[in-house]
Amino acid sequence: MGALGVLTITSYGAWFYAFGVLIDPITQDMGWSTSALGITYGIAQVLAGFGAFIGGRLLDRFDAPGPFLLNAIIGGGLLLVASAMTNVWLFALSYAVGSGVIGGTGFYNVTTAAAARLRPDRPEQAIARLTIIGAFCSPIYLPFTAWLVTETDWRITIRVMAALTIGGGAVAGIAARGSASTGDGPSADPIAAMRAAIARPPVRRMLAVYLLAGIAFSSVLVYQVPVMTAAGLTLGTAGAIGGFRGFCQVFGRVGLMGFVERFGVRPLLRSAYIVTAIGIVLLPFGTTTTGVLYAVLAGAGLGATSPLQAMYAREQFDEADLGLLMGLQGAALGIAGGTGPLVGGLIFDATGSWLPIVTIAIVAVSGAAALLRT
Repeated sequence: MGALGVLTITSYGAWFYAFGVLIDPITQDMGWSTSALGITYGIAQVLAGFGAFIGGRLLDRFDAPGPFLLNAIIGGGLLLVASAMTNVWLFALSYAVGSGVIGGTGFYNVTTAAAARLRPDRPEQAIARLTIIGAFCSPIYLPFTAWLVTETDWRITIRVMAALTIGGGAVAGIAARGSASTGDGPSADPIAAMRAAIARPPVRRMLAVYLLAGIAFSSVLVYQVPVMTAAGLTLGTAGAIGGFRGFCQVFGRVGLMGFVERFGVRPLLRSAYIVTAIGIVLLPFGTTTTGVLYAVLAGAGLGATSPLQAMYAREQFDEADLGLLMGLQGAALGIAGGTGPLVGGLIFDATGSWLPIVTIAIVAVSGAAALLRT
């Protein structure tokens, strides 16, 4: 479980969390537009989403070395390539593809499936424990990225992220064996398995919920630091608050299983979305106090959503194709996650204001909570 936790931290930290801190340093150094960087992040999100099918299928068929060594070699390698690019579109291509590979093979859609299989006697507890470890990702990576890019530059920072990715993928590929599909193995026809899953109304509703949530989460996570700095906080303070928000994810995960057993997964997931929306409202106020309150509320809400979304999805899918079908969750979050930063970057370039992006995030996550009432 520890190896999966390390992989989760390095996969999310390398770009999902770090990139928001790097936006201002990159634009200041290279003169590249916010929308171009938003496109880069958005493409990475979409590739990670669709790559989740590949990562899950590799896990089902080839065990941990399949997806996790790909994470290290291809994902980490392309980040190294991106760090040397001086053309914005070559940077975007290499960074987005590398990040997409990392996300598709190392995000929760893959690691929670692996965790559940490593502990078939207590899969929900395994998922909860994994996400508690993963909660330390942003508390580590956001302040570390802010410090590193301040002390060095954005290129060296990306190279350090790449090296950590390579190490995390290699460790998990070796240590997390036993994560392949059990029994007779995965379905011979993965397309038919996905069609059968999507044909079920509860699955379609779940995917709609995750699309809305993904728009909100990705917009906030990639732009939270620029939003706070534009409102008057220093980069170091904003990075520290962002890291504290990540630490507060632990509060949404510790003791979660007791609440799940008492209230059920879906009501808790809806409550987590509502708490997150309240926290996002506080993001653009530009004071340390409101920033800390944002960190506590959004952190706890977002923290609870990761295990709850995995548990909710797992309830809908067959175990034999769990890795593949968890890719449906990953694809929904990836598509939505790509849309949020892209639209957000375009809106900021057109208006010079972060407020519309924050508003979109609040409306989207509130919509996800409303859909869970039906």
